[in-house]
Amino acid sequence: MFVGLVAAAAVVAALALVAVLFIQRGREGIDLTPRNLLRTYLYAGSFAGLAAFVFGVAALGNFALAAAAGSDVVYGAPPVPRPAIAPACPPNFPNCPQPPSVEDQLKRMAEQNERRRNEDLLRGVTFTVFGGLFYAAHYASRRALVGAEETQSALRRAYLMVGTAVFGLATVVLVPTGLYQLLANAILPVTADTFRPGVGDSLMPGLVSLIVWLAFLRLVVTDFRRGTGA
Repeated sequence: MFVGLVAAAAVVAALALVAVLFIQRGREGIDLTPRNLLRTYLYAGSFAGLAAFVFGVAALGNFALAAAAGSDVVYGAPPVPRPAIAPACPPNFPNCPQPPSVEDQLKRMAEQNERRRNEDLLRGVTFTVFGGLFYAAHYASRRALVGAEETQSALRRAYLMVGTAVFGLATVVLVPTGLYQLLANAILPVTADTFRPGVGDSLMPGLVSLIVWLAFLRLVVTDFRRGTGA
């Protein structure tokens, strides 16, 4: 769910920034100078790096939550396996295959959840480091290219508004979903045949999106109070 939202958000952000590029000069015409095209790319690259960073931090959060609360909370718990029925074999048939025992099935499920937890750790480190470096490189290039007057630009305002809308949407979708799943697993009665969904795809990505949304919102409000966001 989170990956789909981020991918859609990246497309929306790129289209919004390109639209601002084409209309920001108003009656003076379209500004397609190399400098302005570079600025547009740097903002789009900054958003892509930030999205990768958020994805990585959410994966690290899932790893930490699974280590603290159990893998079943994050990745879900399938129904309790039942003893399998042994296949019918002809009399005196050597090496008749035996079905896996309940213990073997539980062990296999635990190993699968352990692998998913380790994958989240590796994924989180990779995306956090790469996304952070990618964002930092584009942010530094942006600052070096335009300096302090960038606070007055339409591209920056569009970047802040798109970030606020995208991560706000992710927050309002993912956080309630994660909390609902967490409360449902903790409160509602569970039978042996019930599949308990995990919160790995919703709760932690939603909480990370909430933090980023608040940061974007603070920048937008600050610009508005300074009279640059009107």
